[in-house]
Amino acid sequence: MAEKKQRELTPFEQELKKAITKVREYKTIAEANIISLFWKNQELMYSYSNIKREDLSENMWKVYWQVAHDIVVKERKVLDEITVNFYLEKHPKLRVKFDEYGGYDKIIDTGQYVKEESIEGYVHELQKWNVVLNMLKNKFPVTDRISEFVDMGVEQIYDEYSIILNHIFASAEGEAKSYNLGDGIYELIDELEEGLALGLPYESLPLYTKETGGVYLGGIHLIGGLSNVGKSSFLRNTLIPSCLKHGEPVLVMLNEDGLKKWQREFLVWTANNIFKVELQKYTVRDGKYPPDVKELLHKCADWIKEQDEKGIIKIIPIQKYKTSLAIKHINKYASFGFKTFVIDTFKADHDATSDNQWFVMQQAMVAINDVVKPEAKNLSIVITFQLEKGSSKQRHFTQSNIGVSKNIVDPVSTCTMIRTVLDDEYDGEKKALQVYRLDGKNGKTKIPVRLDKSKKYQILFVVKSREGSTDYQMVIEHDLSKNIVHEVGITVVPTDW
Repeated sequence: MAEKKQRELTPFEQELKKAITKVREYKTIAEANIISLFWKNQELMYSYSNIKREDLSENMWKVYWQVAHDIVVKERKVLDEITVNFYLEKHPKLRVKFDEYGGYDKIIDTGQYVKEESIEGYVHELQKWNVVLNMLKNKFPVTDRISEFVDMGVEQIYDEYSIILNHIFASAEGEAKSYNLGDGIYELIDELEEGLALGLPYESLPLYTKETGGVYLGGIHLIGGLSNVGKSSFLRNTLIPSCLKHGEPVLVMLNEDGLKKWQREFLVWTANNIFKVELQKYTVRDGKYPPDVKELLHKCADWIKEQDEKGIIKIIPIQKYKTSLAIKHINKYASFGFKTFVIDTFKADHDATSDNQWFVMQQAMVAINDVVKPEAKNLSIVITFQLEKGSSKQRHFTQSNIGVSKNIVDPVSTCTMIRTVLDDEYDGEKKALQVYRLDGKNGKTKIPVRLDKSKKYQILFVVKSREGSTDYQMVIEHDLSKNIVHEVGITVVPTDW
């Protein structure tokens, strides 16, 4: 039978093949430097755990990565010659390739010529060339630009092509339209009557939802407080349950807590709020569960897995926070139909210098607003942030408690600050708060509320709201040990305390 004649490559395919070969040559250098440093200092494998085998193109460096990863990350052992030999005895096929590429001596010798302080640059190079390879495989017209990309970073490439695409699609949309003030105003009244202007409510906090308008579309909603005051818990116990209740998909980007911390917290929340069975955080944390607790935890896990099937909650832990990365995630999931987003916790980009962090944070908030505002994608985003440390000495919070970065509030829709009720603010103490709830037909009858000293309370200061303003603060009972929250009443914290 005659041999099948191989199809000749088209001119474009020939150029594409040459470009891919050239990119892999550049990429191999980055791979060699990174893997050599992993062997030189195995702690770097933990610092750069986001680098996977599939990120590498050269089989030699895939082999060295695999051996190091299995010994260091999986087996938690030291990467020395004896341990490597023991490992390779159990993996004969891998040993053949390992020896073929030069074995232990080769990788140790290579490591002598690379410096640990340069690894960040090598990682950026690897990421850049992986991006370029993907562009080539997706037929982006960049075959003649490979030499230009040598001196560019991945962000520069991203920015350049984003500008091009934005320009193309912006021109397709035509010029900005102008309207008369009365255009569509009767239709607007119908929408308002249906409650379409009201945002997603905060679970168990009807008054707070009323005063802020909830988490409505087209706005940024800030939640501020000192470290460990419970900002993340506030989100987990009020916003996320509301998303589950109303079937509203939400993407949570974590800048501090990891996935396992959120999972642990939700096991506790589910037990206390869904199954009404008391479960303390320390019980889950300390382990060694009796049969009834383990059964409850599995019951909670089953319920959480059921929610997964609905696709309501997505969580992305961010290793090194950059607002540009967060915006990429927002754009991606917005295309999947997500309307609600969370950043926990907002900070300056990891590579920002100390002398310009305040400006970087201000610009970052503007960039986020440009994505979520009604004229753009019309999304809602809740962002937690930390108040300046000096706030611990104050009782009444205002925008000044943000410190030098207070201008981050300029583009946001709502800003709420949280603090714990202090010991001397309970009934009978020197600076007792006058707490009451409003009742009666007109909602103006004041009914005093006593704060129970055996419970913990927090005060919500709505320091900015585009839906109105309040001259009082809200008091909530927030059991951080059981992840239970509900409103207690309102109060006025004196400004001169």
